[in-house]
Amino acid sequence: MVYTLDGVRCEYEASLERGGDTIVFLHGWGGDLRSFHGAYASVVSLGFRAINIAFPKTVPPDWGIYDYAVYIKRVLDGLDIQDPILIGHSFGGRVAIILASQKLCKKLILVDSAGIKPRLSVAKKIKIARYKRSVKRGKPLDGAGSEDYNKTDGDGRKVFVRIVNTHLDKLLSHIKCKTLIVWGKADKDTPPYMAKRLHRGIAESELVFLDGGHYSYIDSNFKFVRLVKNFVTDS
Repeated sequence: MVYTLDGVRCEYEASLERGGDTIVFLHGWGGDLRSFHGAYASVVSLGFRAINIAFPKTVPPDWGIYDYAVYIKRVLDGLDIQDPILIGHSFGGRVAIILASQKLCKKLILVDSAGIKPRLSVAKKIKIARYKRSVKRGKPLDGAGSEDYNKTDGDGRKVFVRIVNTHLDKLLSHIKCKTLIVWGKADKDTPPYMAKRLHRGIAESELVFLDGGHYSYIDSNFKFVRLVKNFVTDS
């Protein structure tokens, strides 16, 4: 199914006929409906009401992370979904953090979430300095950035850079809902120290490490679905 809002289109799959709370899946950067389809299908098979949303592939060039959050909130309003349970992976976690900080969800699950200001190692600082020198000299930059950056082109790169340079640490203390933080022990994209900082910053949070990397919900699929089931049904 497709939802269009102000000319911006997103795809989604949903099982909304049942009653009860709605679980909303928000995938990572560059993903699509396939990213969370397995987990979505699993929770639907368990009898839950759920929707799996794919972020728009094309957005206005001046968008940042807050624009994505506003867009998702308006989509949910249009589908008459109020006070959902949000599950956000990586980039989707950024959007979920913003919505949760504004008290727009009942519960929150962050999976290998982005949004925390990263530590900069000496090697990373050197790489950034070289990148800035290349920009000043007008040298080609293809291959110089992250994998997600290199997969994005045109105005999309400007949007991506704007997003990764927006840190959400100060929003954590405003999240008052029950929160489950799920993380891959071997995650190299959003390392485990980020999970611990999220846990410290969100008062009503629980942290669970799973075997696997940045896609821990796939690497440890059965454990992840069990965690979701228990968290959703626990009052």
